[in-house]
Formats: sequence, structure tokens, C-alpha cells
Amino acid sequence: MNATHIPFDILHDLFVLCTKDALQSGNFYFPVVLSHVCSSWRSTALTTPILWSTIYTSSANAEQAHLRSRAYFERSQEMNVNVVVRAPRTPTADASDPEFALLMRNAHRIITLELPCSDMEQLPTLLGCLPMAMPALQIFRIAARSRATRAMEFTLRLTLDADLPTFQRIPFRLPVIDAGVQWSSWGTAGLTHLSLNGLPRAARPSMEGLWHMLVGCRSTLQTFEYKGRAPLWADENSVLHPVELPMLRSLELFWLDDISDLVGLISAPGLSFLSLQNGMVMTNPYSVEDDTADFADCDVPRLLEHLLPNCGALEHLSLYGVRNCPRNAADRFLAALSAVDSLVLCEAGPAIMDAVFQPECRFRIPREVVLPNLAHLSVTDMLSSDLGRFLLRHKTLPVAPLRTLYLTTDQEDAAYDPTRSTLGVILDMCVGDSGLEVIPLQAPQRVRVSTAQ
Repeated sequence: MNATHIPFDILHDLFVLCTKDALQSGNFYFPVVLSHVCSSWRSTALTTPILWSTIYTSSANAEQAHLRSRAYFERSQEMNVNVVVRAPRTPTADASDPEFALLMRNAHRIITLELPCSDMEQLPTLLGCLPMAMPALQIFRIAARSRATRAMEFTLRLTLDADLPTFQRIPFRLPVIDAGVQWSSWGTAGLTHLSLNGLPRAARPSMEGLWHMLVGCRSTLQTFEYKGRAPLWADENSVLHPVELPMLRSLELFWLDDISDLVGLISAPGLSFLSLQNGMVMTNPYSVEDDTADFADCDVPRLLEHLLPNCGALEHLSLYGVRNCPRNAADRFLAALSAVDSLVLCEAGPAIMDAVFQPECRFRIPREVVLPNLAHLSVTDMLSSDLGRFLLRHKTLPVAPLRTLYLTTDQEDAAYDPTRSTLGVILDMCVGDSGLEVIPLQAPQRVRVSTAQ
């Protein structure tokens, strides 16, 4: 079709629609693609600064990449921009390179800075070439891949309060000690999102260093994610009090050893989302080249005990591979979850499964109903008879009706096979009586239950 024969108003509407998709995708190639559709789209694209606000710079000393980056900065005019700086394969970056000079001149416009690199040892050299002062910066993300670990991510997000210290409080030149990072020297004031994922042995923070990081952002931190081996104590005689984190709403932990000490550093009574993943049970992306002697079981009862004071307002709970927990500890933990309305269980231990689905198995009637506000449930590795019994019992209790049930494809096939199992009959009854929605999932352990209406 010749685009020049399309009426201008239709061309304009199509351009607006494509622009929306381009902005949502964040793909920096979209402006170029849109500008090649027709001459009218090209002229419109060149005068739409927001289209050019995502800028990707490749390795240093690449003339073509520099010309592209300069064109994007010019076409975005004075808008704030998102910048992705791809680190060179070898740490040969030079601060005098035109690419870095371009970033220096536009440092005041950068609101997002991402640094994907292939080796953590490149970071000090690369970061030393970047501008130190970025007053508009909101998100700083490092994604490194090395031989020691398959994935390491460190994300820093500043709040939008203009009165907060500028980016200068987060040093770019990382001190390297035995191929590791001196995390305690990092300034974290103003952070709202903190993510430490898959750090290798030499790079993970000490318990004291992590405590200082949490103290620095205690009044602003909203989400905290830690995945990998637990921090080690630099001094076994250290005494650290829990850090009050009144703004923390989301906590995600993926452990390969005992992480209970780390949880003991956190006091977050306003927590609403909690995800616990046992890396020794779930698919583990970090252990391919690691020594199996570095892994150990987590003290799950102690972990749950530390979490207990933080779960009064909890709404979403995900437990992946959480095992080695006695029934008493599971009962105490679940009894405090009166506000939970979304629950995901994948390969959980028998004590936790029984505490949720068969509390009467303790040969007594529970004093309090377990999870009285539960509305969304995703569960694997559960017998059809146990699930059917739970659904029938749930209908007879003075609790909120279960609105959504997520089942694996195998579970759904077993429930609705031609023989019409008992579970299938119970599901039909729940769907008809209370409007229960049954949703099949291919990989429920990777799905976060949503309560959106």
C-alpha cells in the first residue's frame, strides 16, 4: 500500500497509535522504523522529542554508534532521557572518548542509566569515565555477567524529591578488593528500590555492610530483593539491631544457604508483598560453576520467626520450595496472616501444606481460621483429594469466598478427565455457587498472583 494515498487524519491516528507502542516497548529502534514508513511520518517523528528519549550507546571508539547517539540527543531536544551504556568487552574505556564527552554534556538530562557488561571487573574503569553529577537521575542499574556468577544485578532508584542529595552521593568509582566491592562505602540515602541478585562470593556484602546500606535508606526504601548466598559476618561478635523500614512494602528473598540472619536485620511492619524462594529446591541459575560445599540449608523456623512481626499487613505471599519447617512454626506463621488474599505455593514442605489445607489434622478445631481473607490461590504438588477437601471446608467457614484458583495443566486435566474425578465435581460446584474462576498455568511457580479487579 502507498502510504501517501492514505488520508492525513488516518495517517496521524496511526502514527499516534504506533508512537504509544514505541514508548511502551522502550525499543530505541522504533523511531527509526517509524520515520521510514512515509515522508509525513518522518517529518512528524523528527519533531516528536519523546520518541528519541531512549538512547543506546555501544562500545567506545565506534564512530557509527557515536553519530547515532548524538542524533538521538539532538532530536530529543531538552527532554529527560534514558541511557543504556554497553560496556566494552575489555576494560579499555577512555574518558576522553567522544561518546563519554557526549554523556558529560547531557548528564543533567539523564533520568535512567543502565550498564550491561560482561564482567564485573570492567565496572570501575567504565564508571570512572561517566559523569559524576546527574541531578535528574532516578534509576541506576548494573547488570553484569561473569564466570563467577551467571547474573548479578544491582539497582538503585532515587525518589523524585528534588530536595534529596544528587547522584554524587552514589560513588561511581567502585573500590575493588580481591575482585569484590566494598559495599559499606556506598551512599544509599534516598534509595527506594534496592536489588542485589546473584552476587559472586567475593562481591557479596558483609552483614555489617548490608546493615549500613539499609540504615542509609531506612526512611525511603520501598522494595528490597536479595538473591544468592547470604552475607557473611565480618565480625562474629557484631551486635546489630533491626533496621526500621517503615516504607518497605515488598521483600523478595532467594537463598542458597542460611539467610535467616539477614532477615533479622529487617523491621517492616507495613510489608504487603513477601516472596521466599529456596534456591536448593527451585531451579538455581547460580550454582553451575560454584562449589557445592558453599551451599547449606536455611534455618526456616528462625527465618519465619524473624518475619512474623512484619506480616500483620501482608497481602501477597509466595513460598517456593520452602521446606524443613516443623508444623508448630508453620502454624504460628500462618496464624499471623489474617490479611493475606493471594497465596502461591510451589513445592512447599508437608508441614506448610498441612497447616494451610488441613489444620484439623492436629486433632483439634483451630481457634482461628487460617487465611480468612484468601481470595487467590496457586498451588502445585497437591493431591486432588486434599484440594477438594480444602475447597469444601472453605465453603463452610465464615471467610471470604475464594475467587481465583490457579492449577497446573496436569491438575486441571486430572480434575476434568472423562472419569469426572471428585475434584472436578467440587470445582464445578464452587464455580456455580460462588463464582470461582479456575485458571490453568503452564509454570505456576513463575506467576505472581494479581488481585487486580
